[in-house]
Amino acid sequence: MSVRRSAVTVSAVLAAALCTAVPPVADAAPTAAAEILNCTVNAAVNFSPPLSAGPEATTVAIGGTASGCLDSQGGPTAVTGGTVTATLKFGTLSCNPLTPPAMAPGSTATFTWNLKDGTQASSTITDIAVVDVDGAGTLTGTVTGSSTRLAGENLTTVLNIDSDQPILDNCVDVLLGVGQPIAQSTLTADAAFS
Repeated sequence: MSVRRSAVTVSAVLAAALCTAVPPVADAAPTAAAEILNCTVNAAVNFSPPLSAGPEATTVAIGGTASGCLDSQGGPTAVTGGTVTATLKFGTLSCNPLTPPAMAPGSTATFTWNLKDGTQASSTITDIAVVDVDGAGTLTGTVTGSSTRLAGENLTTVLNIDSDQPILDNCVDVLLGVGQPIAQSTLTADAAFS
């Protein structure tokens, strides 16, 4: 696996984990088909400890926005955007191409949704798992029963990354020994859910 692929893998995992919190919107009727929600997510990413060449247990804090949301549910309670906070726990995470990222228990993500009618709803996701497949993250999670939107839903999401900078270049520098461990980054992703 190349250095570039490893950095893309780290970016895909982080982007997928971030977007775990953007669940499909379900119709109020329990027998209705799943609705579709598409959003663009922009977020700040903080690594603790900073991402280095060696594998370490790492906590990743993510905070940002979901915007440009298209909610097929429509109507006054359609999602128009929102904010996201997430705490992702990894047993191992690094820039090293020989060390695949491994999630640890305890990751959570919460979206506070802005609805078309001016009200808000929220979805908190637990049991987050992320798998990298050819540079794209596939993730699963469960919306908690206390969520005001999508309570009890199980999520499976595939994420496409629009921008993996500055992680990619910075990881290459870390692996080559010419850069400092990465404490912060940004993430932009287009997410489509059904």
